[in-house]
Amino acid sequence: MSRSEPLIGAHVSARGGIDRAVDNAMAIGAEVFQTHPTPAQTWAPLRLDSIRLAAYREKYAAAGLHGHYLHAVYLINLASPKASLLRQSIGSLVHYMQLADQLEAVGVVFHPGSHLGAGFASMRAQIGAALREVVERSTSKALLLVENSAGSGGCVGCSLEEVAGIVEAASSEQVRVCFDTQHAFASGYDLRDAAGIARTLGDFERLIGFDRLALVHANDSRRELGSNVDRHANIGDGEIGVDGFRLLLADERLRALPWLLEVPGAENAGPDAGSINALRECAGRELVAVHATAL
Repeated sequence: MSRSEPLIGAHVSARGGIDRAVDNAMAIGAEVFQTHPTPAQTWAPLRLDSIRLAAYREKYAAAGLHGHYLHAVYLINLASPKASLLRQSIGSLVHYMQLADQLEAVGVVFHPGSHLGAGFASMRAQIGAALREVVERSTSKALLLVENSAGSGGCVGCSLEEVAGIVEAASSEQVRVCFDTQHAFASGYDLRDAAGIARTLGDFERLIGFDRLALVHANDSRRELGSNVDRHANIGDGEIGVDGFRLLLADERLRALPWLLEVPGAENAGPDAGSINALRECAGRELVAVHATAL
């Protein structure tokens, strides 16, 4: 595979132990994968014992996968006016960055949170300072990936302007961007046709720069353009459609990146082999034959 071809993978379950995530990724034909190593709605940290960590590293090394990304918990809010929540959010991200080093993960994806009515401009400096602290305290070499938001509830990062503001305020080469197609569409960025994609990618290049883009979350949208609702659909079953993903994957600025699915799959149990092949087909890549069963 040429590195100009996209790496195509998915978010997979780590239930039963982080090493099981490797099995689950391989079972669906993923080339790269993402996990919630801890439950997404709790602050509980993950304590890896030497046996479990060794099992993970052995499987990961043997699998030939091209990268593991961690998704931080959804409770994080770097824009919170509450000092206690801000400190807990920073501590959680520091923990995730340290986990990334243990698991040899490429990066940590996180949602920046909500300004709770205060406005982005007033919280920009706080978010930047928080991200610098995470980088400094963790001493990790992993990337810290700001994910654009769907746009509801006073969210931070629902526009490319705000994502750019976060990256600029962080002032760190480790802080990069994860572009979620469904969140962008829900926030009003039209990804259905060539004209809309050209406008969106032009804005991205002007405001952020593709040197800052490290990862794509590939999700179709159950809801209409500009809905501000975070509802993912399988590729081709939503409002963006197959044509939109074919056009996105044809753009050389996006094509060499890892693409991770966070879709329902055929059984609403998460991405499966069919999900992987739907995206591979959009990329003009050969489909994979998968015979194993995810755990």
